[in-house]
This record gives sequence, C-alpha cells and structure tokens, in this order.
Amino acid sequence: MNSFLLFVSKWRILLLLFLLFLMTNFLMSAFMPKEHALDLKFGYSVEEAYEALGRLDADEREGYHFGILTLDMPYLVIYFLLFSGILVKIWKKKQVVFIPFLIMVFDFLENISVLSMLRLFPERNEPVAVFASIFTTSKWVMIGILAVFIILGLILHFFKRSKAESVSAEQKN
Repeated sequence: MNSFLLFVSKWRILLLLFLLFLMTNFLMSAFMPKEHALDLKFGYSVEEAYEALGRLDADEREGYHFGILTLDMPYLVIYFLLFSGILVKIWKKKQVVFIPFLIMVFDFLENISVLSMLRLFPERNEPVAVFASIFTTSKWVMIGILAVFIILGLILHFFKRSKAESVSAEQKN
C-alpha cells in the first residue's frame, strides 16, 4: 500500500491523473444532464429526485444511464487516485486517503441508487431515492472535508517552508 501511494503521489502520475480527471469531466458534461443530475444536488427529497428525472425525456435518461456506467464509474477511481496522491504529497501520511476513499464509496453507492431509479422509471422506489440522496449528500460533505484538508495542508506546508527558510537565513548570519 505504501509503495502504491508513493507511486500515485509522483508529479508525473498526478499530472496524468489530473488530465484524465479533466477529460472525464468534459465527457460527462455531454451525457449528464447538469440541471437535473441527481449527482450534483445536495439533500434532495424523493419528490425532487423523481421530478428531476421526470424532466428528462427517454433519450436523456438513457444518456444519463450511459454516462454513469461508462464515465462516472471510472471517474470515481480516477479522482480517488488523484486526490489520494495529492493528499499523500501534501500531508506525507497514508492515513489521509480515507477521505477520497469515502468519497469514492459514497459516489459508487449513489451511482448504484441512481441507476436503479433510472432503470425502474417511471415507477417510484422511495427507499432507493432516499438512499441516493443520503449518499449524494454524504459525498458532497466529504468533498468539503477534502477541500479543507487540501487547503489546510497547503497552508501548513508553506508555513513550515517559510519558517525553515527564515531559520536557515538566520543561521547564515
């Protein structure tokens, strides 16, 4: 596990993962209905979920289904690797990868829930819609925590760096 995390935290691997991250985001925008995608909402009700799916025609729902299977499923692995590498690079600790791991798990469970809703549509499965909302909201909460960890890590990294440079400059004098 340590060697794997060291591998994904190398600059050239992070760059490759970042390019894949951007490319997948771009491709998903072609298939995922931005204004009605449940993946992008926060804390939606059963009614809001089915209302959003109902605003899509059959072709758009099929494209949404296709986008989740072919793009969003690989995407969750890409961003897990990318953000695991970034966190290991910043924090120098493997324990921080639990954050992108949880995001990946919540996103996977969200995808399974939304795929089930799309497959059954127009039939309503309220428990699945509730779970989809819980998983989506949990994913977004964890993304917020990830952002805090990255920002805090960068601040601490630059603070330690500037402190080390000032100590080094004082020792030269």
